Amino acid sequence: MLFSYPAFLWGLLAVLIPIAVHLFNFRRYRKVYFSNVERLSELHSESRRRSTVRQWLVLLLRILAVVFLVLAFAQPVLPSSGRKTVAGSTVVSIYIDNSFSMESASSDGSQLDAARQKAREVAATYGVGDRYQLLTNDMTGSQMRWLNRDELLTAIDEVALSPASPMLSEVVARQSAFMRQSGAPNRHAYLISDFQRSTADLDALPADSNALFTLVPLTAMEADNVYIDTLSLDAPAYFAGGSVNVDVTLRNGGSCAVEKVPVKLYLDGKERALATLDLAPGASGTATLRFSLDRAGWVEGRVEIDDYPVTFDDHYYFALHVGERIHMIEVDGKAPNESLKRLFAADSAVVYSTERHLPPALDDCSFMVLNEVERLTSGEERQLAEWVAEGGSLLLVPSADNATGLNTLLATLQAPQLERWVKREVRASAVDYGSSLYRGVFSGRNDEMEMPAVHGHYTHSGAQAVKQSVIALADGGELLTLTPFGNGKVYLFTTPLTAEWTDLVQQALFVPTLYNMALYSRPLPPASYTLGSDEPIVLEGTYDLPELTDGQEVRFIPDLRKAGNRQQLVLHGELTTAGIYRIDDERLAFNYPRRESDLAFLSRDEVARGIAGRAEYTTVRNSDKPLGDELRARDGGRRLWRLCVLLALLALAGEVALLKVKTRK
Repeated sequence: MLFSYPAFLWGLLAVLIPIAVHLFNFRRYRKVYFSNVERLSELHSESRRRSTVRQWLVLLLRILAVVFLVLAFAQPVLPSSGRKTVAGSTVVSIYIDNSFSMESASSDGSQLDAARQKAREVAATYGVGDRYQLLTNDMTGSQMRWLNRDELLTAIDEVALSPASPMLSEVVARQSAFMRQSGAPNRHAYLISDFQRSTADLDALPADSNALFTLVPLTAMEADNVYIDTLSLDAPAYFAGGSVNVDVTLRNGGSCAVEKVPVKLYLDGKERALATLDLAPGASGTATLRFSLDRAGWVEGRVEIDDYPVTFDDHYYFALHVGERIHMIEVDGKAPNESLKRLFAADSAVVYSTERHLPPALDDCSFMVLNEVERLTSGEERQLAEWVAEGGSLLLVPSADNATGLNTLLATLQAPQLERWVKREVRASAVDYGSSLYRGVFSGRNDEMEMPAVHGHYTHSGAQAVKQSVIALADGGELLTLTPFGNGKVYLFTTPLTAEWTDLVQQALFVPTLYNMALYSRPLPPASYTLGSDEPIVLEGTYDLPELTDGQEVRFIPDLRKAGNRQQLVLHGELTTAGIYRIDDERLAFNYPRRESDLAFLSRDEVARGIAGRAEYTTVRNSDKPLGDELRARDGGRRLWRLCVLLALLALAGEVALLKVKTRK
């Protein structure tokens, strides 16, 4: 047994007081004379024996009352069988899960209200002089500091819901690293959460033998939830007069089937399309909404459904920029290619021009064709390599006379090099229908489609080349390859695009192949971003100290960084609300992460099994009851001062009862 205040044990000397009172009876006796005391003598002897026993019992009860009263002040503790507290300072890190799932109801209000109360009970278990940390899902820099208990209680009251939802292992790693920096020998961490399955990766919790982590699972209520899981825009480019398909994937996280869920599409605040979807329990489905681009400029979009009670994931925002027509340049080594001219000259989406030599500036060009150009200067090769790396799309069409002069450029672009000319007829053997060039072109594989033939082609060389075969030849060669380079693409034909050398220019396959090269040449920025991500956002424009605003209240100067010729926006948790924001005229759409949408939780038994066998992790038996007693019993042993006070009162009551019995007699 241990004592919290052992100095009070000197008070046990007070037991001498009732002993002294018993030994020295100060009561005065008065003599009474009787004529015959023979019978009184027998009564006196029997009464004296009873009085002696009663006096010893009174003395014992008085001694016990003094002993138990002194012990109550010394506060005896029965040590626990768990981890012992050692001499030195104590630090306590408390994590409160403030994700959207904590908004669900509990007996104490919301789950977040219950979590705040548990955090207060943890704080009351430790001393005023201990140091505390309060950590939430936001994990901001302001939370990486120690607080006193009053500051901790104030911070607990200020915890609000957040869109962030880190994995539990990441939270524990933060707590462990921060407590390690304190140097305190006694390190205690608490994790108060509903332990959602999507974030509670108990098998990945880091090891820390110098700290004790206590998991406090709250009683979570699983709810049916239908939510927008993903959204994608299917369009090769955004230009006035074009159209966009919006593929919206919904997921039914509940146990009941739902029918005719309305999916609404809004553009610039006006409803533009509507679809309905039936979902089985636990199933997902995709609705396709289509809209036309009427004008150039920014378009603000929103897809929404109606679902209750979980509503944060019922909206999905996106923003896209409708640009001008795609600028295409054909650089000819001999004469302009008539097939390319017929395809692009009158097209409304492409601005087509021909040049005899490489232009000095390529800023406005998205797609370039080097048509039978046999040689380039070293400066032109560097210019093209930089342009492709920044996002340009380059198509090389060789000359049948000589194309080896392009190999230096091809090697720089990590593309296959042209080796030798083979003059023989061979047909194409395979087309990569999964290539982005043919997205939406074929409804399925058509084995009866006539394959293009070539009458002469170059073979490839270059072991280090990176290529994707788009159209393969029957002799093992390639007709068309694709090589990614930087942010751009390099397409390479192995034969001139003339009727003399291939009938591809006369087939239907020619149009989608070349046309989609142009349409997909302009890299499309993401239509939306996820809140809580630390990934930098590449901006379209260049700005000096701009404000990021939602058009109404949110307004601050973001962190902008230089990355080549572009600017990157880095958010440090400033945005917490989904929506569309503006930076000058540019639009950025942000959505809540969908990790919280799956409302499935670990039970208390599953939490206990998940940490079984790990000494540094423990869990509470019943978090629905006050934590104070259980934590004190576990960490500091069982405190017996209340029992001592009760026993002291019982001893005094027994003494009073004995004295009253004596008085009546």
